[in-house]
Order: sequence, then C-alpha cells, then structure tokens
Amino acid sequence: MKNPKIPYNFRPTNPIDQYTEVGQSKIHGLGLFAKKLIPKGTIWWHARPQDVLIISKTQFLKLDSSRKSVGLEDFMKTLLTYSYYERDLNALIFCLDNSRFVNHSCDANSGASEDENGFCSVAQKDISPGEEITENYTKYTLCSWLKKYKKLFDPTCW
Repeated sequence: MKNPKIPYNFRPTNPIDQYTEVGQSKIHGLGLFAKKLIPKGTIWWHARPQDVLIISKTQFLKLDSSRKSVGLEDFMKTLLTYSYYERDLNALIFCLDNSRFVNHSCDANSGASEDENGFCSVAQKDISPGEEITENYTKYTLCSWLKKYKKLFDPTCW
C-alpha cells in the first residue's frame, strides 16, 4: 500500500488523559489503570501525531546496522519493548504517551477498534475504576523484519 492515510486523532486532547493513569502493575512493572468507569465500546486511546513516533522499516534497519554503544543498545530495547508493528505502514509505532504501559492478558479488557485502526484502543468490556487496562498481545500483527529481535518483540512469547 502506497502512503496509507494515518487515522490520527486531530482533536486537542487524547481520551487517554481523561480515562487513565499509570500505576504499579501486578502483571509487569508499570501498568495503565482506569481512573473512572470506561464503558464497553469506549475509545479510551486515540493517538494524535504528537503521541507516537513512527519508525519505518528503512529507519529501523539503518539503526540496527549501525555501530551500537551501550546507550544505543538500551534505546533499541526500549524501542522494541514499547512499540507495536503496524502492518498497513510496515513500521514500528513507538508510543510516547502512557499507552505504552498497557500490559498483556489473555483475558484482555481492551483492543483494537472493529476497523482495526492501529491508532486507537477500545474497551472490549466495562473497565472499572482502578482496574488495569490490558490487551491480548497475541492478536498483534507479527513483523517479519524483526525476527532477529524475537525475544524482545514477538508477542506470541508472552
């Protein structure tokens, strides 16, 4: 697909600010939690251009082939930990906002919208205040050009 249109949210705010907060997770490290009821079907995250960094395959492979310092190795690990692959763009999406703290669950309460817009997340069931927001990472699209980093990036291994 040539130059697909990115389904950004062009409103001044992202609903993530209204609905969520970061806290200590029982699943892993930090997690994202509902600060008020998020009814089933509610879009609680819809990325604006300033909320994500899009890293193309070409950019990532250039970075990967460059000489790496300890700092760059740490950056690569962070990038792969907090990014997801967007098939329509053939790119990594690095979440700059708190959506990067959504943890995995096989019984997830959130996921992609029905149109599979990779730039928003929807409550799949009612999410109560204080409940951790989770997504099923195994439903994410795998990226063939990240096989070298399978341990860090393959959602099927979680």
